[in-house]
Amino acid sequence: MKFRRKLAAFTAACVLGTASFTGMEAEAAEIPEYMRSVTYFGDEWPINYWNSEDKNMEENMARIAADGFNSLILVIPWREFQPSEVGSYFNERAFARLDQVMDCAERHGLGVVLRLGYVWDYLGATETPKRFAAITKDDGPERKLWLEYSKKVYETAAAHENFWGGFITWEDFWNYTENMGRDMAMSSRIRMAKDCGYQAYLEKNYTLDQVRGFYGPKLETFEQVYIPYKDHPSAELFYEFYDHFLTELTTETQAVFPGLSLEIRADGDIVYDGMGGKKYYSHSATYPCPGADYAALMYSVSMGQENTGNKISASTALEAMTRNLDSIYAAAGKPLYIEQLLYMDSTEAFSHNTQVEDEQVGEFVRNLAPVLSGRTNGYGLWVYRNYVNNAVYNSQFALDQEGWSFSGDSRIEERNGSKAAVIGKKGSISQDLDGRIPGSSRIHVEFYAEAENGGASVTVRLGGDEQTIHVGEGKTYRMEFASLPRYTFSITAERRIHVDDIRVYTYEQNGRIYERDGSAGDLAGDFRTLNGELAAE
Repeated sequence: MKFRRKLAAFTAACVLGTASFTGMEAEAAEIPEYMRSVTYFGDEWPINYWNSEDKNMEENMARIAADGFNSLILVIPWREFQPSEVGSYFNERAFARLDQVMDCAERHGLGVVLRLGYVWDYLGATETPKRFAAITKDDGPERKLWLEYSKKVYETAAAHENFWGGFITWEDFWNYTENMGRDMAMSSRIRMAKDCGYQAYLEKNYTLDQVRGFYGPKLETFEQVYIPYKDHPSAELFYEFYDHFLTELTTETQAVFPGLSLEIRADGDIVYDGMGGKKYYSHSATYPCPGADYAALMYSVSMGQENTGNKISASTALEAMTRNLDSIYAAAGKPLYIEQLLYMDSTEAFSHNTQVEDEQVGEFVRNLAPVLSGRTNGYGLWVYRNYVNNAVYNSQFALDQEGWSFSGDSRIEERNGSKAAVIGKKGSISQDLDGRIPGSSRIHVEFYAEAENGGASVTVRLGGDEQTIHVGEGKTYRMEFASLPRYTFSITAERRIHVDDIRVYTYEQNGRIYERDGSAGDLAGDFRTLNGELAAE
């Protein structure tokens, strides 16, 4: 059974203010009743995918389709697709890659869902653009930029018959709430409360006496309202305001990206009553997601669990998931698209989260179909293939020398359809990696290298440390470095060598489905089984 997404060409043309819409004829895209998705980022990871070559794209997508998945989720970093904050400037190279990926997906029978506004990329000097904070101001220039970007992404994607819509996530916009826990002067807190519209929201929806009930009796005017401290009772009002902001942003964006959904925040946040008591604040106000056919959701096995590094059985996890989804589904009033199904999570920062017993994860996956059916219209995986948190921009030289400094007789050459760096005699290539490497005891470096005429001595420097190796036959060379406070990375060769696929990282994300080299993990068959059951239903 199939349903058609209600995105008629005429409606889109009217919303976008265009007389015609290239690529969208009379019919909308046809979407299966159940979406089985993989978040796709080729052989890299989401932060630097759009500046990689993705040399194995056809092979990757053929395997995804063979495993029973019918769609891809693509993360679309706002800054990488719209780098400039002046005018309507877009990174056309990124949009061309989007066309390429969607064309390849269509060849393999895969639909495409877009995660709009992904916050992380390496294109600018900092990882988190200030515009994500400034977008809270509904009449500011950043909101205008956001709508321009959203419209451009929609126009590009909707020209393809395999476009299945998109969603934004609470997590990409959540950093502003962290101001509650930051050390800031009261004057800054008051200014930010005004700039983001928090003061105006409270004045519109509450009396001053009601607000004093949260902030205290000393509050004399709404102009004195400040960004709350995280452990203060007034934090509840700020969470409420932020739920309103996310819903408002979704609705406003739907005017240029019809049907856009929102990944709701299913986790509760602790709020304190000022007398030693506390409760959990629910973000259920965002669950209905008006204007969308479904509410998007990130679901982790850890939801509602102890999260003390403990392990639970597959049956316990499945029972808890059934209860949790029933509750969220009832509040949303529409199907849930679990675009990030965290059946396990090897992220070091979340090692305290509850996990399914290692030997029972496969059992959990194989028994998911009855839990997902009737409550969800799809699920997606974040780690279909293991990846590393590579800190290198343009690591495969798809963008030639962009992001790199070349010295000596060094240049870019194309070999067998793939670009690589050629480091000439006594030459080098280097890149500043400051701010991209998380704290860790060890840093891993790997790269493909090939030397001519008997080999070459190659020196790799990371921060103030260096190692020298002999490069001969073409293969991947690996080494480890100690953690340092600052990181400039460079490779210097005594004789001419070819270098490609450079990675500097601290951890590997493991999903137990496919290894980095493409070999199947122990869960690959379990997901094929799950997909087969969901497709049959």
